[in-house]
Amino acid sequence: MSQNQYFEKKSIILTVLFLALTISIAGGMAVIVISDPAVKYSQSLFRAAKIIRDVYPDRVNWQSAMLSARQAIFDQLDPFSSYIDKEQLDQFVDELSGGYHGIGVLVTAEKRGLLIISVRENGPAAVAGILNGDIITKVDSITLGGLSSTASIKIVKGEEGTTITAKILRPATGDTLQFEIERKRIDFLHVPYAGIRPDSFVYVRLLDFNAGATDDLKAALDSLIKNNPQAVKGLILDLRDNPGGLFEEARKTVDLFLEKNEFIVGSFGKSRWESEEYYASKEIDLPELPLAILVNGASASSSEIVAGALKYSGKAIIVGDTTFGKGLVQGYFRLSDGDGLRLTISRYYFEGRKFINSPGRADAKSDRGIIPDSYIEYIEKSAFYNELERSLALFRFAHKYQDEIIGADNSSETRDIWVARLQEFALAGNFDFESKTTEIAKYLESQAETKNMKSVAAVLTENSRLADELYFKKFADFIWLRLRQQSLERKFGVYRSYKEAFASEYEPIQVAIQALKKRN
Repeated sequence: MSQNQYFEKKSIILTVLFLALTISIAGGMAVIVISDPAVKYSQSLFRAAKIIRDVYPDRVNWQSAMLSARQAIFDQLDPFSSYIDKEQLDQFVDELSGGYHGIGVLVTAEKRGLLIISVRENGPAAVAGILNGDIITKVDSITLGGLSSTASIKIVKGEEGTTITAKILRPATGDTLQFEIERKRIDFLHVPYAGIRPDSFVYVRLLDFNAGATDDLKAALDSLIKNNPQAVKGLILDLRDNPGGLFEEARKTVDLFLEKNEFIVGSFGKSRWESEEYYASKEIDLPELPLAILVNGASASSSEIVAGALKYSGKAIIVGDTTFGKGLVQGYFRLSDGDGLRLTISRYYFEGRKFINSPGRADAKSDRGIIPDSYIEYIEKSAFYNELERSLALFRFAHKYQDEIIGADNSSETRDIWVARLQEFALAGNFDFESKTTEIAKYLESQAETKNMKSVAAVLTENSRLADELYFKKFADFIWLRLRQQSLERKFGVYRSYKEAFASEYEPIQVAIQALKKRN
């Protein structure tokens, strides 16, 4: 056999072997695909839809049918996994990047338009002269009154670099004003306040864990603690109502407080790519101080990573209420049409494999959150106070009497006078709080069958209503604090409102300090 014939024969054999191997692999893949339930049932659904389209005699609303089928899939998953449309996904990406495009206002729906709850300092709206309490009634040629809050906010936000003409009603003076405002990128204010209290404890408020949060926190701690360690007795990190954000930001925040190679958190996922353990990466560069973390039932996700990691490492005590209980890491996946999926990709755990949400359990709220070492019943989470805030009576009252409230002394007599005036203002407006006890008493009164029973039930109802009104006196200290905080914020900005009212007088901060002293 010549050398040419040998190489020709070898080439044919290798080609045949290659084809055989390819067919074998393809066949194996076919078996895997067919046996995969996700593929098998989706193919069945596709075939069923095709048959219905071909032979069913009546009209089918395919959009509604597919939306129902899509929702049925996510109903099998945890509550935090969902299908999200392109607009929502773009917003998520914007927010996680640490900012958004707009004019720099926090708003809520109002019958005449959008009521401005807070104006971002140095933002486009603030520079233009818009104040807290103003109402945006019209943007360009579009009247906002009667529109949904979602539609109104979308109109206000718009694209970066574009300009809006905003018609503003200022209830405090009755004026109608007009402003030209350019939409810009607004970076999130992660740390609205960081300062040293008169008792030498540092108090820091951290609002989220979106991009840049850790850098802002570290800068605040460096300026207050690192450069002046002898003047500081301890640190209070306030994570109340912090909904979380980026997993990486939470890890970096914990890293600020741990020694190199100390365990931070682990993640447990379906594949090894979503399963990993994280350890402190550098020597701690902050003086080691007593640390307390304030949390509540709305502290979730990344907030719980920080609270849990520092609690179980022994670096911090947790003060407040049990956290939300979301021990899940979300991943975002964009589809070809621009829509996307928000899916749980792993569960995180702390030292000793302590999970918030146990593997294998679909109900993400089935397990407890981070349990505090020292419990607080927050006034602001009570049904009465929530209703007072929702009615906007406190907000409007603070703005109406802003200068008088700021100029008032901080005595108990002054507090009682102002809280009584607020109560009168609220009851004359749209504030109408009824406790569960009052609701039950009214129901009994409506169901009473005899005159005597009706009389007794009426007395119960009246007494319960009077008890409801006493909540103003019961919560007078906190209500007065909030009146002063809101008045100061509108006139001087967020930082000064924290410094002169909240940081020095908010009772849970004092509870956290006492807990630290007791522990030490």
